[in-house]
Amino acid sequence: MQRVFLIAGLSVLSYLFFRSENILLLSAGIAIFIFGMVTMGEGFKSSGGGALELFLRRQTSTKLKSIIFGIAATTIMQSSTLVSLLSISFLSAGLISLVQGTGILFGAQIGTTSGAWLVAGLGVKVDIAKYAMPIIIFGVIFLLQSSKTLKSAGQVLIGIGFLFLGVAYIKDGFEALGNDFNLAQYSIEGMPGVFAFFALGIIIAIITQSSLATIVLTIAALDAEQVSYVNALGVIIGANLGTTLTGLISSLGSNVEGKRLALLYLSFNIFICFLSIVFIYQLIILIKYEAIVLGIGESNYALKLALFHTTINTLGVMFLYPFIENIAALAQKIIRQKTDAGDDVLYLNSSITHEKAMREVARKEICHLYQNAADIMALGVHVKVADLHSERSVEETVKLRSKALDFDYEQMYQKKIKTIYGKIVNFIVISQSMSDNGDIVNDLAQLQKAAHSIVEALKDVKHLQKNLTKYMTSHNDGIKSGYNSIREHLLTQLRILERVFESDEGDLTVVLIAQLEMLSEKFDKNASLTLGALLKAGSVSPLMGSSLMNDNAYALHISKSLTDAAKILFIHKDIGQKETMQAVLSVDNGVKE
Repeated sequence: MQRVFLIAGLSVLSYLFFRSENILLLSAGIAIFIFGMVTMGEGFKSSGGGALELFLRRQTSTKLKSIIFGIAATTIMQSSTLVSLLSISFLSAGLISLVQGTGILFGAQIGTTSGAWLVAGLGVKVDIAKYAMPIIIFGVIFLLQSSKTLKSAGQVLIGIGFLFLGVAYIKDGFEALGNDFNLAQYSIEGMPGVFAFFALGIIIAIITQSSLATIVLTIAALDAEQVSYVNALGVIIGANLGTTLTGLISSLGSNVEGKRLALLYLSFNIFICFLSIVFIYQLIILIKYEAIVLGIGESNYALKLALFHTTINTLGVMFLYPFIENIAALAQKIIRQKTDAGDDVLYLNSSITHEKAMREVARKEICHLYQNAADIMALGVHVKVADLHSERSVEETVKLRSKALDFDYEQMYQKKIKTIYGKIVNFIVISQSMSDNGDIVNDLAQLQKAAHSIVEALKDVKHLQKNLTKYMTSHNDGIKSGYNSIREHLLTQLRILERVFESDEGDLTVVLIAQLEMLSEKFDKNASLTLGALLKAGSVSPLMGSSLMNDNAYALHISKSLTDAAKILFIHKDIGQKETMQAVLSVDNGVKE
């Protein structure tokens, strides 16, 4: 169906281009403008990713800071759509909270109005095309350099140049179009006109996927007297709502937090549109007085249009600012997290395109994988999951859980591990293919190695099942004691690992990981001595001794695999401290096959 619509649309455009060069000129301007926006956005994404992540972590701690960040980011990148997608991506990765994400989008609504001021102030009064050419030339020169920073800067400059060029073509297109026919004859007076052009604004914004492109078209049409002032205001209001479509589509593949933010984004724009239409004539009076204060001429409708766009968005933010936490809480109630999400991923989703966010959600999902695996491993050594957090000593717990627990290992593995692990591997492979950053690719490979270590440990627990279940209730005290030692060791390891994954203190985590390694060495030494003593005393048969020796090796390998995974996940928890943590924990950053 999509292909049918594409072919139909291209056919209609081809016919219109054949019939009118002026329509071709206008359409070319729109295409060049959108291409400039996309190119500039890609340049900012590739050059500012690390700085953006750092700024997000440090400068969005309050509602006001989040709004200021949204204003600044959108003013610089000139795309509220791009900022909304980045916000959904970072929120899904857990880099920001829902309240922070809401504040960023509120700020983006104000920041996106800056483009209208630029176009209204310069684009319709100045020959902006003559500035576009040198900017594009400098951009191409930068793009041909080997430095990634210069390449990104080149993309940004080329994008800006094409933005200017597109505005010039759109302006010329509307002026030339007036020679063929007058669009102003289709103006509709009163509220019916506001509603009709409101709908038109939504349609144009959906097609161009940009409120700025819609506003540029409207300003150019207004300057060419192809549309009335009141009808143009209707288009501006519609553009606010139409531009949310990209965010909504992106949220469909995101996790629950991304969906909540997209819902807030849509609700905010509906709120602004509703108030703007209901109080349209009061707003026109307000804009008239604001224009006088700012020195905007009575007939300068282009600047008044930009002023209207800024006013309605700013008023909407000011009105809702005190209620951001309440709005976020309401969104959490409307879109609820699954109560039992253990059998599916919590963080991975297709909406995440920022490479730093990809790395972070991969790490978080592997931590989720570990939690599921830890539950199964606890049952695997025949203690209850609650025993992982119990204050009862390990020895008392193992003594209390003297009977084998009845659970289906294979069923739990299929439900809680296999699907998640498969999605993690798929996500990492796709993320690596999308990134040209060698550090990111290597970090993702390390994280995949951690996931593999967790799964390998779980498989070793399965190998223990037969003998562990058989001998933990044996009448032979020697073999029973040997297998209970395995249970005590693994329960101790799991309890320490719970503290590792729960702790936010780097120093404590380093100590805990060192404790894991020390206890493993101690277990290996004691297990060998105990087994030798049992065999020498004839307390166990050679067959029993062989089984216990193999299972001691499995237990030791489980400890090593889980410790290796914990190290990797801890190192990548704070990328800024990665090299320091690698040195402290003696972890090689290379990926060994």
